[in-house]
This record gives sequence, structure tokens and C-alpha cells, in this order.
Amino acid sequence: MRSRNYLQALLLLLMISTLAGACAAPAPYYPPPAVYYYVSPTTTFLRECPSYECGIVATVYSGDRVELLDRNEFGWSRSRLVRTGAVGWIPSDLLSGSPLPATYYVATSTVYIRDCADFNCRALQLLTRGDRIEKLDQDSRGWWRVRAYRSGTVGWIPASAVSLSPGPPIYYVAINGLNLRAGPSTGSKVLISLSLNDREEMLDQSPTGWSKVRDLRTGVIGWVSSHYLETFPVSHSKAAPKKRKMTPKESEPEPREKPGTPKAM
Repeated sequence: MRSRNYLQALLLLLMISTLAGACAAPAPYYPPPAVYYYVSPTTTFLRECPSYECGIVATVYSGDRVELLDRNEFGWSRSRLVRTGAVGWIPSDLLSGSPLPATYYVATSTVYIRDCADFNCRALQLLTRGDRIEKLDQDSRGWWRVRAYRSGTVGWIPASAVSLSPGPPIYYVAINGLNLRAGPSTGSKVLISLSLNDREEMLDQSPTGWSKVRDLRTGVIGWVSSHYLETFPVSHSKAAPKKRKMTPKESEPEPREKPGTPKAM
């Protein structure tokens, strides 16, 4: 009799403990902490997918803070740009675990500090290659707000005109067979043809999308389209722009008059 009562009490205790466990509040879920990195190159891009052929989501600049969302086995990181919220892929080796110094140097031959972020804005001071500047801010269109060390002048310059070290920055050709021309237009004379990942010393840039460079392999100085330059070596060539197809009206030659046919008056 006592053993039966003992078993009943034990079963009752087990039922009470089971019901208490079921009614207990679930343990709170704490998501893993966000992991942040900083962009190393002066200028690079977030892309739609992990390939240099993918479309550009956003332009990012040296010192930009990104949140790491994912990584793949091919050396790309899916990241969220903290400044704008844009999400895209960037090569993992272009990210640094700590912020980069705010001191930079003018890399082009000359560049103006302007009172707003546009080439049409009023020029405040002319800087030359090697001048030290302090980065204060940046916008989403590729301009930095800086302070010149020597004069203290504060204004805006293109991010592409600066470098982490004194002297011209080095860029890499991102397409095979890029024409180095005598002037900043497709109508200018072709000096030489550049190969994929040829190293180019940046000398100057025009607001129309052309860069004046010195080819380090040959020493030839000329102009190339800025679109085909990258701040790091690329694994394969960018796609060349597609040529516009001629309409049937443009492609058909105009009919010639038959000899001896009188012209209408």
C-alpha cells in the first residue's frame, strides 16, 4: 500500500514539473553582434553579385564603415554600407579591421579645394601633388570635405584626387586592349594599347571621365577612359561597350540616279 502511494506521489511530481517547464517563458534570443570593417582603397565599389562583371550598387571610399553580412569561398564579402544602407559585394581583401588614418595626400598634379562638391563650384585654393590634407566628411557622389594642413582651408575635392601616401596613386587596367590616347577623347591619336592589369601612374583627371596616366611598363604618358581603371588587380577583363546597331535606313545606301533619267522640275 505504501509503495503504491509512493509511486502515485512520484508520478504527480513528474506531471507538475513537466507542466511547469511547459509554461515557463522561453529563454531570450540574443542575435550575434554585428561585425564591422573599413574600406581600404581610395575608391572602389559595392556590386550586385560577387564578380567584377556585376553591376555597381554604390561607390565606397577609403574609411567607409561596412557591416559584414556574408562571405563566400571565392574571396568576396556581402556588406552593408553604414553611410547609406546600400548592400552589395566587395572583395574581402579590400576590407580592414580598423579605421584608416584621416591624413591623405594630393595625388594628381593639381586640384582645387572648392566651396561645394562640384567642379562648377568656386575654387578656394589650388593644391599640388604631395600636399597633406585631413579628411573631414564625404558625400555619396565621390567628393570629400577636407582641411589643407598648410593653410587650414576647408572645402571639397574629388576623392579620386587623393592617396594614402605621397606621390601619384597606382591604378590597374581593367580591360585588355585599352587605348592610351594623346588627348581626353576617342578622336585623339592612339599612342599604345594597354593590357589587362598593366600598372598606370595617375597624373590627372578630367571632369569628363578621362584620366591622364603614365604607363609604368613603357613610360608613355597619355589619356584613358577612367571607367577602365581599378585600384586593384582584376581577375578578368571588363566587358567592352556595345556598339550601336545601325538602323535599316542608316545601313542602306541611298539609291543612285540612273544615267539619262531626266530630273523632275
